[in-house]
Amino acid sequence: MNRSAGDAAERHTPTLSSHLLHGAARPRCGLVRPAQPIQASACDATGPLFDGRRVHNAATPADPANPWQGVSGAVALDADAAADGAVAEALERLAAAQAGLEVRARGALTPAQRLDESAFALFSASQRAAPGFPWPMPEHDEDLFAAVHALDDNRVTWVPQELVGLGPRSGQARLPSTSTGLAAWRDGRDGAWLALLRAAQELLERDALAVTWLNGVAGRRIALPAPWQAHVAERGGQLQAFDLTQQWNPHPVIAVAGGIPFEGRPRHVLGIACRADPGEALHKALLEWQQALTFAAHLCGRQGDRLPREPAALRSFDEHAAFYTLRPELWPQLPLLRDAGDSTLQLPPPAAVAGPAAQRAIAELDLLRRRLGSAGIALYYRELTTADVAAAGLRVMRVLSPQLSGLHADERAPFLGGRCRDVAWRYPGVPHSRDFPNPFPHPLG
Repeated sequence: MNRSAGDAAERHTPTLSSHLLHGAARPRCGLVRPAQPIQASACDATGPLFDGRRVHNAATPADPANPWQGVSGAVALDADAAADGAVAEALERLAAAQAGLEVRARGALTPAQRLDESAFALFSASQRAAPGFPWPMPEHDEDLFAAVHALDDNRVTWVPQELVGLGPRSGQARLPSTSTGLAAWRDGRDGAWLALLRAAQELLERDALAVTWLNGVAGRRIALPAPWQAHVAERGGQLQAFDLTQQWNPHPVIAVAGGIPFEGRPRHVLGIACRADPGEALHKALLEWQQALTFAAHLCGRQGDRLPREPAALRSFDEHAAFYTLRPELWPQLPLLRDAGDSTLQLPPPAAVAGPAAQRAIAELDLLRRRLGSAGIALYYRELTTADVAAAGLRVMRVLSPQLSGLHADERAPFLGGRCRDVAWRYPGVPHSRDFPNPFPHPLG
């Protein structure tokens, strides 16, 4: 499913960049496979939530020759924009898997030059010591590191290679790679800055959801327009929105949760987004929720017999996305749905701006850098654009932060280290469960 790469097409017009994107996605001799429209069922007609406009989904199929190239998808209010986003996400992953990175051994770097695994919010010591844990991460002088740059002053720091690209550049993977913090944008004016911004916002979004979910944090509710509620209720569903913004995060994080039955079966999913403007965050979270509805129906219809129904068996984000459609009786028990009061977040319509989003990117990213820095959160970046992806008109950026928690796909290995348990640091006064980690798997695909 799409995360940040699809934003590269969020304001679509037929352009040279679209032509270049789809030139890289061809059935024969393409970098990735072509995007295909994904038909939503009639019950997913959520136009009233988007001013009457139809929502479009598109996906590029998985590539068996590239283990990192699973299904890439995008959702937009324009069919061409959705196709652009799906191809952009596929190219983003391709670049991250193939970008050339110089690597150096831990023993060749001084402690001041590198950030070891222990500096990141990965796994706890008890997890790594458990028999059979898939990522014990013993440290050796031969372990390989790659360079990133501090967003504050551009100084070079070396971090474990698996945190920079997708997969190791040499040797065997010692820790999991993740697409969280990867983003692509059209290679135009300030395009690289927008990719950096979206990658940083995704880190914040995933930190919010991971900590909320693993600690059983109750949701602060956001009031949604009555016509939206009525539209979903008429189809036998429910729709709720929650404010998951950390206290030190200047960009709102909004989650939309609920479902609409399909083929007489319950279906429960979640969408989430982080944006500088709360109206834009809600709009993006709604789009992600609508995409998740279509994706859950697609997965359960085609693979329902093969998908796990027990939390401990989940190994992929696809399986997480379908879980509460296969186990709908668990949805009402989720800690997120407990009452934590109403959010004070104001939700005006998306603000009118003088110029395109790219012209706001530097200011919004600088605000993030300064506000997060005052909370002790550092941001690092690395460009991963390969020559062939650059020729398709994209810039691909990685952003990572040692202090922010990631969201896991494998239920054997949630990220319980770092400050994952520090709810008060993020959500002072918000009720949460004392059981850690929360036994209910997250629903994000």
